[in-house]
Parts: sequence; structure tokens; C-alpha cells
Amino acid sequence: MRTLILAFALMLAAASQAQVLLGQEQWPDGTLKYTAYRAGDHVHFIAYHENGKVKELGSYRNGRLDGLWKQYSDTGALLTRATFRNGERQGVWEFRTEGNQPMGRLRFSNGVLTHGEQFNEVGELVAQREYH
Repeated sequence: MRTLILAFALMLAAASQAQVLLGQEQWPDGTLKYTAYRAGDHVHFIAYHENGKVKELGSYRNGRLDGLWKQYSDTGALLTRATFRNGERQGVWEFRTEGNQPMGRLRFSNGVLTHGEQFNEVGELVAQREYH
């Protein structure tokens, strides 16, 4: 009986983590343009460049941006990293060049911009500002 209860509990846990495909669209050549799926209480979204590389990915919860969002160039370089919580901008947002040099950094708290930094073409900090 104990084994049966444990097996049932494991099946329920696995089912709660299941992913459900919500939609997909393709480029004219048949490669994916975007895909959306539900996992738990989040809807995950992945967009692709025409060459098949990931362009953007992130998630929504209750119809609002929620969690980590990333944007990539068509060569696969990470360009933007941003976080949302319940639709509000949160944490440190980073902006990079295709050559992986920092361009800028913004800090948000409860959806409000609190700090910004700008970098030159070789990644040196050239300006910063506090926002109140």
C-alpha cells in the first residue's frame, strides 16, 4: 500500500510539471518562427530568427511578463537579459553588443528605475546615474 501511494504521488508530481503546447508558427522555409507552451502556471514563449537560432525567450504568468527574458542576435549572441515580476521590471537588466561587450545596465526595484550605467565600445564604464 505504501508503494502504491508513493507511486501515485510521483505520477501527480510528474503530471503537474507537464508541458502543454499552445501554438507554433513557421517561417516560409518550415523552420520555427515561434512556439508557446504552458508549464505549470507559466506560459513560455520562444521566438526564432529565420536561420533557426533563438531570437527571444521568456514567460508570462496570469497574462503578464514574469521571470527572465533574453534576446539574442541572429548569430546567437546574448544581447539583452531582463527580469519581470508580475508585469513589473525587476532586478538588473543587461544590454550587450554582439561581441559580448557590455553596453548598458539598468537596475529596477518594484518596477521603478533606480540606477543606470553606460559602457563604451571596449566595455569601460563611462557614465552612471542614480534615479530617485
